[in-house]
Amino acid sequence: MPGHPPPSSPVSGTTASGTPSQAPAELPKVLGVLDGVVLSLSNISPTFSIGVGLGIIGASVGVGIPAAFLLGLLPILGIALAYTKLNQREANCGTAYVWVGKAVGPMPGYMIGWVTVVTQVLFLSYAIPLMGQYTLLAADSMGLHRVAGVNLADAPALASIAVGLVLTVGLTALAILGVDVAARFQLVLISLEFVVLLAVCGWAVVAGRAADFDLGWFSPTVFSSPSVMAMGILLAVFMYWGWETAFSVTEENADARTSARAGMWSLAAVAGLFLLAAVAFQRALTPEELVANGERGLPYIGEMAAGGVGRAVTTVVLLCSIIACVQSVLIGSARQTLAMSRDGVLGAGWAAVHTRRRTPHLSTLRIAALSAVLALLSAGLGSLQDIIVGSVTSVGILISLYYAFAALACAITFAPDARRDPRMLVVTVLVPVVCGLALLGLGCYMVYSLWTSSAHFAFAADNGRFLTLVPVVILVTGVPAALWAKYGRRAPYFHRDRPSVPRPSKAPVPAERNTAPTA
Repeated sequence: MPGHPPPSSPVSGTTASGTPSQAPAELPKVLGVLDGVVLSLSNISPTFSIGVGLGIIGASVGVGIPAAFLLGLLPILGIALAYTKLNQREANCGTAYVWVGKAVGPMPGYMIGWVTVVTQVLFLSYAIPLMGQYTLLAADSMGLHRVAGVNLADAPALASIAVGLVLTVGLTALAILGVDVAARFQLVLISLEFVVLLAVCGWAVVAGRAADFDLGWFSPTVFSSPSVMAMGILLAVFMYWGWETAFSVTEENADARTSARAGMWSLAAVAGLFLLAAVAFQRALTPEELVANGERGLPYIGEMAAGGVGRAVTTVVLLCSIIACVQSVLIGSARQTLAMSRDGVLGAGWAAVHTRRRTPHLSTLRIAALSAVLALLSAGLGSLQDIIVGSVTSVGILISLYYAFAALACAITFAPDARRDPRMLVVTVLVPVVCGLALLGLGCYMVYSLWTSSAHFAFAADNGRFLTLVPVVILVTGVPAALWAKYGRRAPYFHRDRPSVPRPSKAPVPAERNTAPTA
């Protein structure tokens, strides 16, 4: 059942101080579908994705933004289906790390966990200064232009980091208080975002004069070439990234089907919002204006609609989006490291659960602290800042990789039963595999595009060859970490059987294989 750790990966009980306890620790089952939707939407960060990402996609595909979102949604739905089926078999907050480890092998599974944690830490290191910067921009847009001699509209990096760190402390404390408390806080932020986005985009659809509405915007024929279409789909897939947060809190759900419902509802909500925003931006802005304004696209339209007030309100909701995203990533990464610690590939402290709050407090604190240190170091080390920005920019390559492995895990896990059930064969094998291969192909295309976009390597966040090598380095550094976990820690994760795949012998099936929750 969701909320209970599976028999194959028991939870080591710990007290608030991190010392072992006699009874196994269990995460509280306090989340409903709405909570899961809120956490997923916070991770996807639709307001920030729209405010910043539409300009990037528009620069690549012109007026094909709606078609890119529609086509990008298709493989994501297939991967979401794979997550749903795997979660029914084993509800575990480690998600793909656990499922791939059992179905494909412990080394690929560990690499999935490694990539997930590293990319989340690097993202937080990037988001902390960004959160501080948008806090200062929001204050400037509301009339507070200078504080202690600092121009808020053009504040130095250290000022942005300092403000971002203060907010991170508060968000970390809120996450430790309880995932349900954090979800209620994020519900307020998400509600504000949706109200403002719907108002601004609705105005742009009605009042926009840059272009007449055209159903052709939604057609694959709108793209000038297959390569342009592939790049647009890949960028759209990256913007959908984060929906799987609903599954990272699966052990805290009150119902067995909560994660699947929350994941699908969040995808439906964000897809509708992305399509509305794409049409709104193309109605209100010419392609040249969309590209020129870039990350200022949403405040620019807000100012068109309501002057300075509109610009201030849209800047504030962009800040809300970043805040919600940071906390959601903190929550998800803490549960990922909790799952890895239970399997022995990380130290026991990462699995510590607070005795009163019943949250993985040490994991949350450690992830926040590590991200904060990297954010501070990036201010003084330009090279580190390039690595962090480059990692966030090229993370689509790694996303396509671990989504593809999750699809493969689903196919391997259910293939023996699917041979006797045509419907199951389609749902659990064919659809996930096709979608996984599509995403893997898009990732390979991104590697090719980035590598060929630059003639020479340069240690810069806008150099294509550098952006290609960053995810490779992340993967390569995971190998010694995996070897240490296997031979140094002798983690049970690398030495146990793979219960998700039935054995060929006729030995009785252990009870844990027959206790999967129904759909």
